[in-house]
Amino acid sequence: MNSTKSLRLLALTLLAAVAALAIPSAASAGPRQLSVMQDDAELLGPSAVDPAASMAEMKALGVDVVRTNIVFFNVYRGSEARRRPAGFDAANPNSSRYDWSRWDRLVDLAEQNGIKVLMTVTGPGPSFTSQAPSACPRRPPCTFRPQPAEFGKFTAAVAKRYRGRVDYYSLYNEPNLREWVTPQQTRPGGRRVQTEAAIYRKLWRAGYKSIARNDPGRRNRVLFGEVAAIGEPLSLIRAALCLDESGDRFRGSLARKHGCTGRPARLNVGGFAIHPYNAGAYGNPQSRLKGRNTQTSLPIAYLPRLHKVIDGAARKRQIRRRAPIFVTEFGFQTSPPDRFGPSLAQQARYINESDRLFWGNRRVAMVSQYELADAESRSVFNSGLRFADVRGRREKPSYDAYRLPIVVTRRSSRSVEAWGQVRPGGRATVQLQAARGGRSFRRVRNVRTNSRGYFRVSVRRSDAARLRYRISWQDPDADFHTSRVAKAGKRLRYYRN
Repeated sequence: MNSTKSLRLLALTLLAAVAALAIPSAASAGPRQLSVMQDDAELLGPSAVDPAASMAEMKALGVDVVRTNIVFFNVYRGSEARRRPAGFDAANPNSSRYDWSRWDRLVDLAEQNGIKVLMTVTGPGPSFTSQAPSACPRRPPCTFRPQPAEFGKFTAAVAKRYRGRVDYYSLYNEPNLREWVTPQQTRPGGRRVQTEAAIYRKLWRAGYKSIARNDPGRRNRVLFGEVAAIGEPLSLIRAALCLDESGDRFRGSLARKHGCTGRPARLNVGGFAIHPYNAGAYGNPQSRLKGRNTQTSLPIAYLPRLHKVIDGAARKRQIRRRAPIFVTEFGFQTSPPDRFGPSLAQQARYINESDRLFWGNRRVAMVSQYELADAESRSVFNSGLRFADVRGRREKPSYDAYRLPIVVTRRSSRSVEAWGQVRPGGRATVQLQAARGGRSFRRVRNVRTNSRGYFRVSVRRSDAARLRYRISWQDPDADFHTSRVAKAGKRLRYYRN
């Protein structure tokens, strides 16, 4: 081979090598999802941590939105009352019966840190707000048949107090669980009546009207559902939209019992809010459902089930538009502190993989991490990014994994996709690094993120699927952050049934 041909061949080889590492970024193709976090224990109490420090910590982690439950029962003073106190007007935010101080502080801190607020207005309320106060337990709260009118008045008080300061409202928390609404389903005469769905439809409409009247700038940002993944969430959503299990409008007695007679009003749903945990917040993003009566459950891997419900409701004109999906509560419990569940390293990987799965779904407008820190009791969710110890504030591996997610997907032995995000969002340059075996990491390439901090690139080389990957990023304060180490895994998929 002569020298001219040799040089030409060498040049072509080098160009091919450069091209293999320079596949154009697909970051701009991804949705512009917001990151929401909720930790009422840290931001409202009873945690001993300073709420200002926790809110600043959320900001540093790249949280866009903070969610909080504003519970009628917790705002009202003297909730054990079965009779309405003389002169009390639930729609008056200035009533001496209300104590807004914790939520006032939360909203103030969010504004100071440039974080948006998602406020879930919910019961249970004082016992006298039940349709049958005598059926309420002597020790509150009372979840039995909440009066829509009273809930609407409380929502009006919330909207009046926080008008223009709340970015999103959501109405009622997990109405498909008896811990929040009773009674649940009944079957009079062998025909199924979604009692909780009939109640929820009335509650949502009353709350929506109050927001539209008292905070009209947010009338298109009122979320619907806020359902738990268990407790037949899809059945509740359908029935609350006046649709049966086949997606047809209710007729006859079922229409009457669900409050859907005549031509039911179309609901101005700003989005469908869900809590798509696996059972107990364990498992992994690809966990399959097992057992009977799971066809209406809604864990993360079965999200297309909700697509079908939303599309059907839009076709039947029960909602005004094909509204997006908001994941407002989600996470994975860990061992430790629990005795079973994902390990600390698995939790870090699972929250990254969940975000990648949601990112590939253009209907998802918001993704969630619940909570910032574990609770002090093992009997409740311990899905935080750090442990509950107040003094040490020890971080789990998921802490850095949340700030700088990475997922690597195997396409072939010679090709992988590297996906990641920088929190907070904004255009940034990150360094994608790789290592063989136990060797040190070396730069593969620099990657520019999109305006929400996302990137997706391809790496093609003979050993691409065998490498370990990570991303490194220098924040505006000149601090370096490194992601977890990721190996090439299978493509993450939703299940269609």
